[in-house]
Amino acid sequence: MAASGDYSPETFAALLELLTPFNKTGVDLKPETRFSEDLNFDSLVVMEFVATVEDRFDISVPMNMLPDITTIAQLAVAVEKIVKG
Repeated sequence: MAASGDYSPETFAALLELLTPFNKTGVDLKPETRFSEDLNFDSLVVMEFVATVEDRFDISVPMNMLPDITTIAQLAVAVEKIVKG
């Protein structure tokens, strides 16, 4: 979807902070970390995490974007796109 240069380090750091309590697998969180494969997120955890992200950034993530967001980097890009409007 997007290269790592397409989001700010601040956005990525904020997402890592939000992800920490959700990281039940204990994997190293990197831009390419995948939500379902690496973190074992199911749909319920995804919805809880998205709600946390929405609260933190004061945004609303469109449901139709979620299937295209599989990595932390892709989420960072999407968050910044939504924030900028």
